[in-house]
Amino acid sequence: MLKNLPSLNNVKTFAIAAHLMSFKEAAKVLNVTPTAVSHQIKALESHLRVPLFERHTRAIKLTAQGQALAKTCFDTLNTLDNAFVEFSPHQQDLLISCCNSFAALWLAPKMGIITSLFPHQKVVICASDKLINLNEDKHIDIALRYGHSQSNAEETCLVTEQIGGYCSLNYQPPVGRKPVLFVTHWRDDEGLKNIPWKNHVDENLYEVQYFEQEHFVLQAALAGQGVALVSNVLARSAVESGWLKQYENISSFVGYSYWSRKTAHRRNSSELHQFSNWLERELGRTC
Repeated sequence: MLKNLPSLNNVKTFAIAAHLMSFKEAAKVLNVTPTAVSHQIKALESHLRVPLFERHTRAIKLTAQGQALAKTCFDTLNTLDNAFVEFSPHQQDLLISCCNSFAALWLAPKMGIITSLFPHQKVVICASDKLINLNEDKHIDIALRYGHSQSNAEETCLVTEQIGGYCSLNYQPPVGRKPVLFVTHWRDDEGLKNIPWKNHVDENLYEVQYFEQEHFVLQAALAGQGVALVSNVLARSAVESGWLKQYENISSFVGYSYWSRKTAHRRNSSELHQFSNWLERELGRTC
């Protein structure tokens, strides 16, 4: 029985690294060093006798074998995870699924407020850019998603973003050269297309630099390196904290929407209902 099964620890490490597409980020999740992650994945590759990742200087990419194994690992580990939910002593925790940028730039900065408003309810952020299925991921209570509406009666539109330019308070456009414009560009945009910002901003006026995550775009602007083209939803905390201001030379334009969907098995939960109401008020319901 299980004669071909490798170390489950190595399998888990591979799945997390494949999900995050980063050994460094996987190491943070697992509370180990990136070197340890690399060694575990190499051990798995040695066991399988196939390469799972293409390793580049600043990035990794799944091989064809790696993609196939990643899908199997995601499905299998997710099934196990859901099975253990039934035996978990933390079933009353409120688990919120959202994309990484929304978690880092909007939700996480408000955790202090959330804790004070819901002192008897532990709210856990489950950040991922992978679209989850609430019928399969039973441990998720509410999914916050970004993009087009799914035209589903069970979803609630929370806010439609405005894309604009943001810069540090003391930022001054450089003299004699173009200002730097930081833009988010997703490598994989099959599910959700990159925002057509060139329809609204003249790229010839800027030296454009791209990042794959919105929080990197904002961090570059916070460091005073240029102007971030980003959602007003994600920039709000930095603006309210007095770290960023709107860049007047770029007019705002409509982007995508944020919407929420509650899980079926806790839809009648009073805690979930209260949190959903707070979320709608906080985001403004400007759909």
